[in-house]
Amino acid sequence: MQQIIALWTHPRSVSTALERVMMERGDLKVLHEPFSYLYYVESGKATIPQEYEDPNHPRTYDGIKDFILGHGETEPVFFKDMCAHCHERLPKDDEFLNALANTFLIRDPARAIPSFYALNPDVTLDEIGYEHLVKVFQKAEKLKGKAPIVIDATDLENDPEGIVAAYCDALGIPFIPESLTWEPDHKPEWEIWKTWHKDAAQTTGIRKNVETFEVTVDNSDHLKSYYDYHFPFYESLHIHRIRSKKNG
Repeated sequence: MQQIIALWTHPRSVSTALERVMMERGDLKVLHEPFSYLYYVESGKATIPQEYEDPNHPRTYDGIKDFILGHGETEPVFFKDMCAHCHERLPKDDEFLNALANTFLIRDPARAIPSFYALNPDVTLDEIGYEHLVKVFQKAEKLKGKAPIVIDATDLENDPEGIVAAYCDALGIPFIPESLTWEPDHKPEWEIWKTWHKDAAQTTGIRKNVETFEVTVDNSDHLKSYYDYHFPFYESLHIHRIRSKKNG
C-alpha cells in the first residue's frame, strides 16, 4: 500500500488552496472531498444539495473508503475532506484511520463561520465541524501513539513556504517549492462545489485572505453562538499546530 495522506478539516478553512499545492506537486493522486457524496448526496441530512454529482462516484461510506484505498494500492494519494461528512463512522473505523497519514487543517472560527454562512445561511451548528475534527484527532492520536500533524490556516497564509515545508517534512515527503505557485485554473475535481471554489480557481498561490462579510460573529448573536460552541474545539487543536520550517 502506498502512502495515503488525509487532510481532515472543516468548511471554509483554506483547504482548497493547500489541496492545490498538493496537485501542483505532480507525484500524488489527489482526491477532492470523496466523502462529500456520503453527506450531501446519500444521507439526506445536508441543508443544501451538492452542485454536481458524478454518477460513477461511490455514495456509501464503505464504497468511498474502498475507492480511496483502491487508489492507494497503486499510487501515493492525498485527499482532503470534512470530518462532518463522515463523522458517524470515521472515529469508529480503526482499520481505516490506521491506514492513513492523518493530518488536520483548522482556521479561526471567527473567519470560517462567517465565510460558511455567506454561502449557506442555513448552515447548522453540526456542519461547522470543529467538534467532529477533535473526535477524529483524538482517535488518530490514540491509534498512532502521538499527536497528528495540525496546520493552522493563519500560519499557512502568513508563511506558505515555511508551513508547507514543515508539513512535507512531518509527512516524510520532499518539499517542492515550485508547487507553491500556479496559473489560475478551475480544476475538474472542484466541479462538485464550483461556486464554493470560485476564489481558489482565481489564485496563483496561497495568499493572505482579506475577505470581509456583512454578517459576522461580532454582529450576529446566531453566529456568535456557533463561535462560542466551536471555539474550544478549535483551541484544543490549535495548540498542536506545526511551526514554520524556516522559523524552527
